[in-house]
Amino acid sequence: MKALQELINLVTKYKRREVKVLGYNEDATDRNEIFYGMLADGRLKSDDEAARYFFGEDKDGSFTEYRNFRNAFLKRLVTTFFFIDVKRQEFNDARAALHTCYRNMAAVRMLLPRGARHTAYEIAKKTIDQAIKYELTEVVLDLARYLRDYYTFVEQDLHKMAQYKKIADENMEALQAIMKAESMYCDLIAPYVKSKSSKPWVSEKARVCLAELEPLVQEHQVHKLHLFYHTIARLERASVHDHAGTAEVCRRAIRYFEGRYATPKSVPGAFALTLIASLTMLGQYEEAEGWAKYAEECAEVGTHNWFKGLEQQMALQFHQQDYQAAYNVYRKASSQKHFGHLATVEQEIWKLHEAYIQLLIAAGKITPMGAAQKKSGFQPTKFLNEVPEFAKDKRGMNVPVLVAHAIFLLYLKRHDEAYDRFLALDKYADRHLKEGDDAFRSYCFIKALLQIQKADFTRKGSEEGAADWLRRMSTQPVMLADAPHEVENISYEHLWGMAMEALEQRGGVILGN
Repeated sequence: MKALQELINLVTKYKRREVKVLGYNEDATDRNEIFYGMLADGRLKSDDEAARYFFGEDKDGSFTEYRNFRNAFLKRLVTTFFFIDVKRQEFNDARAALHTCYRNMAAVRMLLPRGARHTAYEIAKKTIDQAIKYELTEVVLDLARYLRDYYTFVEQDLHKMAQYKKIADENMEALQAIMKAESMYCDLIAPYVKSKSSKPWVSEKARVCLAELEPLVQEHQVHKLHLFYHTIARLERASVHDHAGTAEVCRRAIRYFEGRYATPKSVPGAFALTLIASLTMLGQYEEAEGWAKYAEECAEVGTHNWFKGLEQQMALQFHQQDYQAAYNVYRKASSQKHFGHLATVEQEIWKLHEAYIQLLIAAGKITPMGAAQKKSGFQPTKFLNEVPEFAKDKRGMNVPVLVAHAIFLLYLKRHDEAYDRFLALDKYADRHLKEGDDAFRSYCFIKALLQIQKADFTRKGSEEGAADWLRRMSTQPVMLADAPHEVENISYEHLWGMAMEALEQRGGVILGN
């Protein structure tokens, strides 16, 4: 009862007239509720749109009254977050426990400065067992420290004090191990964030990290530590283009994490994404399709992993030459309301997907549906300026951007521009791609494309001139970057066939400029 009395006194003392929780009254006329509803429905896309809607057509997102309104709304939205329903279907036990335990830990920390020791004790005591069960190391450490102090200073019990001291010490060691693994992973993955070019040196560095982590993962059976360990193991194989090895690491990780109390279903789903890509590169399409379904079931619609899963599905379908299915996946992704909120680099990936979809439509390999049946608004030249981050990745993602543009010019019958593009690509390959290294397939393909210009855009001459380059290209496998499928989303062999078909088409396709 002391705990309830303490909490009632605090709430009564500090409460406002009412608790402002958004989204629970759909018919409310309150401006905050209207703002909430319009954002939830995707009717407002930017601060400028919101400012014009609420404060007049001459206002934008920098308008002072709008900024004040937005900031107050954000504070209220944060409050609302603590009231979300963790019993919904998309919350498995691990995700629900994470939300509840961190919320309760915050409550304990906020109650203590107010002198509500009994309330803090009751919440901590009820929460710590759940936090231990779900391996929430930070929460366990924080609550165990408090309970250790409680049994030292408030209700002295030396046995319980020693019990919670041991728990705190063990979780401090586990947290230090997690932080070590986390720091290692950040160092290893940082070079890949904006560049998908191959980095085989990462493998050796990753092996050193794994050797250091091996005794720690044997000692501490905690979710986060093992997540970083398996992720580093995956990167160690992927960075040297070992498709089969990467697939085995992913299978092992999925076996470890499946069914564990502490593991959200998104975790095995994330490893399934790389497994799909590895199997695609190995040509094991049937197994890849099974894992694609598994990954989609593991991801909540509209989340990062959901979009990444659709990317992998597109890559799988591209490599199977099931282009219409890839188009359907693109439509599914681009129509999702969170599509426009993806991070910049992720948006550029989908811009590239769009370019290839439009190229396949131009090649007659995809039948557009709905509004897309009308003249496309896609502009190949404009596309080059819509992927600025990729433009910096000279040995990685800039290659498919330039290749897509070059083949588009063939379908548009803009041979003068194509002539200049092929010459520029030749210089690009000599400057940024090297014969005999891990970008050799890209090097050979660009050299093959150059033969089109040399053969005056005739198919027979192009095929004769490119034969040796294509033969040399075929001796090398598609190389894995951090995301295996991205640099060569559609295989160069398929793209070459499309380029040859473009040379035989009469007239240009109807596209933008």
